[in-house]
Amino acid sequence: MSKAYNALFVEIDQFLEDAISLIVEGIRVRYFSSFSPSKIEVGKSCEVEFELLLPDEECVAATECENQQIEMHDGGFSSDVCGYLDEDLFQSFVDFTDQDIHYEYPHLNGHFIKISAEGLMSRAVK
Repeated sequence: MSKAYNALFVEIDQFLEDAISLIVEGIRVRYFSSFSPSKIEVGKSCEVEFELLLPDEECVAATECENQQIEMHDGGFSSDVCGYLDEDLFQSFVDFTDQDIHYEYPHLNGHFIKISAEGLMSRAVK
């Protein structure tokens, strides 16, 4: 089960209503909303769970970075996410579970890694 985080909605894309910008853990991210039990409104907060959208090609590498951070690319959805791989938990600006990264890259377990993600998916839980 993914951990839910309190998020503040700061922007809804005028052309693609599932494209949302929010602030979570003090960081602004842009993502695709896959589900919300209520209408998403700018200025409102709710509990949100996150999942990385990984490309088909290799996207994980060891890194010298020892920060848990995300760098969004050019106002789009792709990003570089840095964090620590601890078995089935990828600890970054939020914790990601059930991504199967540790199965595909067992040699990186216990290390800081960088993931080049196509984007983030989320679902509001409250």
